[in-house]
Amino acid sequence: MIALIQVYGVNGPAGGPKLLRGLLQADHPPVLSIYTGLDEVAPLPGVEEIYLPRRPELGKLDRSRFHRWMGFFDRVYRSRFESKLKQIIAARGVKYIHVIPHVYDVVPVQRVAAQLGIPCFITVHDDIESTVAGHPFKSEIVRATASIWRSAKAAFAISEEIGQEYCRRYGERHFEVITDGLSTIAEAPKAWDGKSFHLFFMGLFNQGYKENFRVLLDALKIVRAERPEWKITVTARSGYILCPLQPDDVPVNVVQFSKDVREAERQMLTADLLYQPMTFEGESFGRFSMSTKMVSYLGSGIPILYHGPEYAAACKLLAGHQAAVCCTSLDARIMARQLMEAMPGGQEVARHALALARERFMLADQQRRFWQSIREAM
Repeated sequence: MIALIQVYGVNGPAGGPKLLRGLLQADHPPVLSIYTGLDEVAPLPGVEEIYLPRRPELGKLDRSRFHRWMGFFDRVYRSRFESKLKQIIAARGVKYIHVIPHVYDVVPVQRVAAQLGIPCFITVHDDIESTVAGHPFKSEIVRATASIWRSAKAAFAISEEIGQEYCRRYGERHFEVITDGLSTIAEAPKAWDGKSFHLFFMGLFNQGYKENFRVLLDALKIVRAERPEWKITVTARSGYILCPLQPDDVPVNVVQFSKDVREAERQMLTADLLYQPMTFEGESFGRFSMSTKMVSYLGSGIPILYHGPEYAAACKLLAGHQAAVCCTSLDARIMARQLMEAMPGGQEVARHALALARERFMLADQQRRFWQSIREAM
């Protein structure tokens, strides 16, 4: 049996759980998910899962500006976590561990695996040095991650960029790029009537998107003045937005975020443009990450507006395949001009996106590469 150990439950709301759910839809060896976060989520039917928090939840302190200092308690409760993890491993006959490093839990997981002689697999979704910035035991977390990266029987990365960076930092080795995947894609780009201009965003609204979204709304006001015949609206399927709205903004409809894929697709397909922000803050996040939201967008047949730094992995991929309108500026006038120029040719952008989806992001291909590497290493 393989223990999948990560900070979130498989049924969680973010991109990481979505990626795991896709991989687990394929035929695979017996697995047990163990998630170590501080918030318990309902289990996913058909997936065996154990909730093993790395430490107790500390209420308002964990959500305050002092939350990083609460990391001191990670070490306080490390022995208890290790003891419980060993009990689960013995009781369930765990022979391999797959870990997604994200927080302090990678330290006790690495220690237990080394003590028991259990081989590991590793998947890298985010730059560990960025996700644990400010943690009092950052150096321990990075050392544990580096150790697993070097010794793992198979390694996976969400993007080529982060895999290469880990090779440079922690040791050269082979890795497979594994990201989110699509089971179906649109047959052809969606036609645009030249009048409706409905922009759609879905996913969790990160703090780093606040500035992007304000620039977007300011740009849309310029477009509205220049193209009064376009009926401009925005839907954010995120449950909330952190950007304050102004009285003269275009209509913005905020709807509840959920994991219901069919409902998300239904809402997405009403759009004329799909918004893919990437924060201009925190360079390592954008440089290495690959949004699962972007993968869903690629298969929709609707043109994508990428809004973020030019150096980001997502921007390089989209721009390199002409698969999105790429705005790499926080100047609303520049974005407005790009939108007015791009919308009439949006079908061509969407056509390139569909080609990229077929080439790189089919779910069956992601599943095959992941589980084939696992089986060959067992």
